[in-house]
Amino acid sequence: MNDLQRFEQLKKNIEADPTNFQSRREFAMLLSDMGFIEASIKHLNYLAGIFKDDANLYFNLGICFEKLKEFKLALHYYKKAVELKPNEGDFIYNLALCYDALNMQDEAIREFKKVICLEKNDSNSFFCLGCLYFKKNDIELAKKCFQRAINLNHDDYFAHFHLANCYHKKNLLDDAIKEYRKVIELSPDYSWAYFNLGQIYFAKQDFENAVIMLNMTIQKNKKDKEAYKLLCQLYLKLNDIDMAQDVMDEMKEEAGVNGDYYYLMAEISKLKKDLVKYKDYLESAVANEETLTFNKKSVLGEFKEINSAK
Repeated sequence: MNDLQRFEQLKKNIEADPTNFQSRREFAMLLSDMGFIEASIKHLNYLAGIFKDDANLYFNLGICFEKLKEFKLALHYYKKAVELKPNEGDFIYNLALCYDALNMQDEAIREFKKVICLEKNDSNSFFCLGCLYFKKNDIELAKKCFQRAINLNHDDYFAHFHLANCYHKKNLLDDAIKEYRKVIELSPDYSWAYFNLGQIYFAKQDFENAVIMLNMTIQKNKKDKEAYKLLCQLYLKLNDIDMAQDVMDEMKEEAGVNGDYYYLMAEISKLKKDLVKYKDYLESAVANEETLTFNKKSVLGEFKEINSAK
């Protein structure tokens, strides 16, 4: 029986007997799975009004409100579920996720630790703890949590990626490279790993590998404006103006323009000694300052300087 057939059957069961609570419970779960969240909440609330001590009903209400991004309501119901079943790891885990969504980091950390006390090999909780410690800039604890997650699930490329970010932030670039390359081994289409490798190789002045990684980033995600930007900067550093121009042309076609695009085009025009285009592109960069990540004060000063020149 497929979902649509189950939907019709359960609906008929409830219409024939509104007190068929098992069918109503299954119907509520099916509605949630099918994306009819408000309808699912209606049936779950009906059941919760009858079965006031049923922790699973409150837990599923929490899931529904979380799907709607109503995190305060989700938190309320997860708390009720945990009160009724304080040793249910899944309930505590979702409660922790909800605290995290509400930016209540200390509370989220506390709850993830409770999950680990109950389920010491829960790699997901170690991963989430790592993310929370990283947000709090406690990089050493973050590293330990990501490493523990990897020890429990070596193929978790997200954990490898975030561990690499820890090394990157601590400027342990060789360790970061090793982990980012592990990410690519496990998930060859994960464009952020290529981009971060491109950043590191650029910083190490290994321009050959930087070009390879940034081109791979663009191959995997043609909308990544930051990759085009960095690759253009790299070619400008190498005095390869034509390649820099080609990168910006591709960015315009594939990802669209922004303040950074106009500024880099201004720099290319300046190097080509096309002062008319240089001035026009600078003007566009200033006009699009909300998407300009280069130093705005410096760009504005450059624009004023060329306008004041005779």
